[in-house]
Amino acid sequence: MTPASPSTPQIEYGGPLSSTMIFLLPALALSSKVGLGLVQLMILLLLIRRGRPLLALYRRHWSDIGGVVLAFGGYFLVSLLRLLLDRQSLHTLDGPSRLLFGLSCIGVVYYLRPRARHFWLGLSFAAVLSAVVALYQVTFGGLERAIGFTHHEITFGDLALACGLMSLCGLADLRHTRMSWLPGLGLVCGVLASILSASRGGWLALPLVLIPVTRYGVQIYGRRLLAVGVVLLALVVLAFAVPATGVAVRIEQALTEIQRYLTLGDANTSVGIRLELWKASLMMFAEHPWLGVGREQFDVALHALAAQGRLQPSPALVYSSSHNDMLHCLATGGLLDFGLLLAMYIAPLRFFSRQLRRPDQGQRALALAGVVVVVAFFGFGLTDVMFWLMMPKVFYVMMVCSLVGLCLAAQYPAPEPRRILIARTDNIGDVVLTLPLAGYLKQRYPQAEVVFLCRRYAAAVVAQCRHVDQVLTLEELGDDWAHGLAHSGCDTMIFTFPMRTLAAAARRAGINRRIGSSHRIHHWYHCNRLATFSRADSPLHEAQLNFKLLLPLGIDHVPPLEQLKTMYGLNTPRHPAADAVLAQPGFTVILHPKSNGNGREWPLQHYTALAALLGKVDGVRVLVTGSAAEGELLAQQAPALLALPNVENLCGKLDLDGFTALIGGCGGLIASGTGPLHLASALGRPAAGLFPPLKPIDPVRWGALGPRARSLVTSPACGQCADPALCTCMLAITPEQVLAVVMEWRAEAPRHSRAGGNP
Repeated sequence: MTPASPSTPQIEYGGPLSSTMIFLLPALALSSKVGLGLVQLMILLLLIRRGRPLLALYRRHWSDIGGVVLAFGGYFLVSLLRLLLDRQSLHTLDGPSRLLFGLSCIGVVYYLRPRARHFWLGLSFAAVLSAVVALYQVTFGGLERAIGFTHHEITFGDLALACGLMSLCGLADLRHTRMSWLPGLGLVCGVLASILSASRGGWLALPLVLIPVTRYGVQIYGRRLLAVGVVLLALVVLAFAVPATGVAVRIEQALTEIQRYLTLGDANTSVGIRLELWKASLMMFAEHPWLGVGREQFDVALHALAAQGRLQPSPALVYSSSHNDMLHCLATGGLLDFGLLLAMYIAPLRFFSRQLRRPDQGQRALALAGVVVVVAFFGFGLTDVMFWLMMPKVFYVMMVCSLVGLCLAAQYPAPEPRRILIARTDNIGDVVLTLPLAGYLKQRYPQAEVVFLCRRYAAAVVAQCRHVDQVLTLEELGDDWAHGLAHSGCDTMIFTFPMRTLAAAARRAGINRRIGSSHRIHHWYHCNRLATFSRADSPLHEAQLNFKLLLPLGIDHVPPLEQLKTMYGLNTPRHPAADAVLAQPGFTVILHPKSNGNGREWPLQHYTALAALLGKVDGVRVLVTGSAAEGELLAQQAPALLALPNVENLCGKLDLDGFTALIGGCGGLIASGTGPLHLASALGRPAAGLFPPLKPIDPVRWGALGPRARSLVTSPACGQCADPALCTCMLAITPEQVLAVVMEWRAEAPRHSRAGGNP
């Protein structure tokens, strides 16, 4: 067999549900606490359902992710300990538990392997959506500051900006797609939404994010990133220049308020309130440096300081946080909580930085997005309490952990299949055209076993394929297919023929990879790996289309037709009844007139005329084959054919083993697009397929595919091919044309001995 050409290495992808989940995550984070909570709950349930293999993933990659797990998990454990020692109420564990549960994203995303492209699209979509909502709220909604669906201007502006900044990192993955422009638009929209929210603190993140983007982004994206930077700079300048945005006014106002606080002690302005809260936080930390005043005691300690006359009466006294993440942790949790906060910044930053320094296997853009979100949240935390508010806290841990999982999935390929089950449970011709797929998989995964599932009547043919290690039949599975599949030991199952009940059984059997076509609705539930392609509209041959199902395994390779002709691996069996027929002298030509309704049939009168013409050629024997039922039809519809003296009627006289042996030793076979034609082609015998020029039953899709096979078809079409009663295309293929083909076979016959299998 000719070696199969290796495909370009790609990442193995999961099913569409996982990609849909990763796509919706950013938009749900910007919409409501409920939406984000539902996604987190779903991910946690997936972790529980697949607990054993997922926990094994954490152990296997502990050297990579241990710091991230300890950072978020440590915060929960310390919170639990403080709850027990300080006898706090149980609700104080709500936020820390969300950080702990967010760690499930690492294992679930790594296990499900959603497409990174959907993550970039989701981020861009969320940023664009936030800009549209912000424009509506400010322009038509009567709001001075956009709040989105979060009911908080600062939270909305910061999260929208974070989505826009991260979406920019998808430039490389979307570069050669129709969506290559979307990351740039996402960045612009994220900045626009932040501007319309008038959240000045979020803008502090921009220069901080610029550092890693400049250092690593130019290496990944080249000059394209510079173009986006120019657009962003122009947008910022425009925001300053246009009075309607209020940007210049708010910045000037902030500078004035800082000056008033420093000179006059004015704590009644927006900035003055923050500065007063920061002052109070430092006082609390100075008095309680190790454990702080208590996570739920900030407002109590704040009023105590005011009662002591150490703070002036101001609106700051109504706040329950420091409006600064680090100062709030120092005030309420002391150095302990401050250390935990730093760990939740530093551990992810360390992970993503290492990923950026490693050779790119698809993870560097994802790692850059991880660095961006960490640095951005650090910037946001300078003027707000991102880890005190629920939505930004959950957004941060889920984004960080999802990106960690995506990086691991890109860097570490999924385990190679050990035992692959190819399911083709329809007709013999379809089964034969699937055998090259078995040959390719055997080459691609030399250590794997290939099992072929078919119906019992086709098993004899598959058993002759040297690429198949075991033949399994539906009948052997018994009444409970799921039980039979579970005992097959297969970890990968490819549905080259869609069968809902079989796919459902494979899901119940727990087969790890279940690959099917996305064009079958039931595969969306029963299969966890989907390939998106169209058989009906494709210019590829049926044997080539089977290779499209390898896309979820990261294999993007379709062998050319000339290569496929050598990939069947089909041997010719020996059979006493077939040997007896072939032992008689003469050049044997098999005519197989019927197709069991699977193809457009050549007229029976043409078969009769061809047999009569062959009767005039010395030394040519004509064998008419078919099932017993087809033999009865021929006796009724074409008695003249069976009555010719040079014709031997073998209909119903051979089992499939005998029929295969007969085809493997014949001089040639003539049939429409049906099983025996593909069987003869696969065995390397001369074969002539008779086809109409009608998609999808034309030779492009179903033509004879073998080293000595050819397909006859009329061109152009008669124009009425869709109606078998009116189509004249098959009639236009004359017996004389087919006779010329047979004479060529006969002329070549002395150079070919009895076939012992496909070369």
